[in-house]
Amino acid sequence: MDLVLLALKGHPGSGKSTLSHALGQALGWPIIDKDDVKDVLDGRSPDAGGLAYEVMFSIARRQLALGLSVICDSPLAFEQAYQAARNIATSHQALLLVIETRCDNPVIWRHRIEQRSILSLPAHHQTTWEGLQSYLIDTEPRVRIQYPRRS
Repeated sequence: MDLVLLALKGHPGSGKSTLSHALGQALGWPIIDKDDVKDVLDGRSPDAGGLAYEVMFSIARRQLALGLSVICDSPLAFEQAYQAARNIATSHQALLLVIETRCDNPVIWRHRIEQRSILSLPAHHQTTWEGLQSYLIDTEPRVRIQYPRRS
């Protein structure tokens, strides 16, 4: 079987973690969640988000070097993160697969976000609909990544 770097992409509450957990269990692949890293770095570094991506991809690189396919769970919202994933996959002759999750029903999406408030998540997690709307306004203009299509 070929090595795979499976990168989940999507906004908060769109189903990335639910899908990555299901795939990780079904395939027996390790999951590296950027938010797990950011939870530790937040408040300790002014660039906790950027460092969290670096750590996530460093761990992914190690897993691929060991011959293990891996799942990275992150918003993958910026071109730089996509290019890092692409470079890592290429350097290990791994197939890069990007799965984008979306929740097109705003009622369900809002419910998912607001249900997070009972989880006592660190402050950087979106737990209010208003917070998510601000996040989308701040990130959307920068999230125009053109992914190559597989032929």
